[in-house]
Amino acid sequence: MPVFLDNPYNPNPISKLFVSFLLGFAVFYKVNVYFEWGIVFLLSLLFYKNGLKKEALKNILFFGFLSFIVPNIDVIRNMNAILLMIFMLFVVFRMFYIPVSAGSFFIKTSDVGSVISSMDKIKLPRSVSIPIAVMFRFFPSFREESRNIKLAMRIRGITFKNPISYIEYVIVPLLVISSNISDDIAKAAETKCIENPVKKTRYISVKIKIIDFVYVISILIMIIGGILW
Repeated sequence: MPVFLDNPYNPNPISKLFVSFLLGFAVFYKVNVYFEWGIVFLLSLLFYKNGLKKEALKNILFFGFLSFIVPNIDVIRNMNAILLMIFMLFVVFRMFYIPVSAGSFFIKTSDVGSVISSMDKIKLPRSVSIPIAVMFRFFPSFREESRNIKLAMRIRGITFKNPISYIEYVIVPLLVISSNISDDIAKAAETKCIENPVKKTRYISVKIKIIDFVYVISILIMIIGGILW
């Protein structure tokens, strides 16, 4: 059964995508740290409720590490140039961590069928829905292939300690594989008549659940409250 249908704590893919965009725009504003922690805990709770316990724990620990290591921005400005560059890099990581975490929740708890069905439900243009569907097909295959290549190179004794060999034997094959995966996905889409304008019957039917309202409204409250605090 698709992951979207068998869990009452899994929001509609459109709700997850909307929240990811909201959090992405929120990086342009200063959000109070307590409200940021509220968002992180909410995302971790949803990770946990969807069976991703390790991701829930890593989400809290990693954001805690970034919050602990990044000092106040006024302190960073008074550092020398080298320390300023290093800590500003951590500031950028911390700034974009929450939207990336929401995007990770969206990808790991959604399947292609539910994503396409939900986009058809709101009459989203095919120029938007098709690339997102292709993205869902591409990244899992790419991640699996990259893991296999790195494992093969490790068996042959090629590690990042030798960066020249690592780039030659790992990065180059990944580029070739990316092209091949894209071609395979495009061929599969054409085989399934993705360009056919006739209305399609979807196997998966998506609905708005209570968790959708809770998820979106909670994030909105914490973003607005964190900005106004």
